[in-house]
Amino acid sequence: MPTPEKKEKVVSIRFRESELSNLDEQADAVNLSRSAYITRKLQGLPVLPSRVPGVNWNIYRQLGEISTQLSALGNNINQMAKVLNTANQQRQPLPSNLNNVDDLTEAFALIEQLKPTLKQIRLELSGVESNEQ
Repeated sequence: MPTPEKKEKVVSIRFRESELSNLDEQADAVNLSRSAYITRKLQGLPVLPSRVPGVNWNIYRQLGEISTQLSALGNNINQMAKVLNTANQQRQPLPSNLNNVDDLTEAFALIEQLKPTLKQIRLELSGVESNEQ
C-alpha cells in the first residue's frame, strides 16, 4: 500500500471578514474544517451535509439515566426468572420472597415512568420542539 502524500505546502489567501464568516458557516454546516472544506471545493469534490446531528447533551444525559435504570431492571428480572426456572425444574414451590409481586410491580411502574421521557426524546431527535406537541 503506497504511503499517503503529506500536506506540506501552504497557500496564503486573503478574505474579507464577511467572506470568511460565510465560508466558516458553510464548512460548519457540513461538519468540515475550513481547510478541508476549501480543499474539497477547489478539487471539485462533493461537499455533502453532515448526516450526524449535533449532540444534544440533555438528551444524551437522559438516555444514560434510562440505560442505567433499564440495566438494573433487566438484572432484577433475570434473577427472578432464574429462581422461577430453578424452582420449576426441581418441582419445588416458589420461594416465599417471590410470592410477593412488589418487584414486578416496581418494574412495570419504572417502565411506565420511562415511556413519556422516551417519547419526548424521540420527538426532540426528530426535530419537534417540546411546545409543538
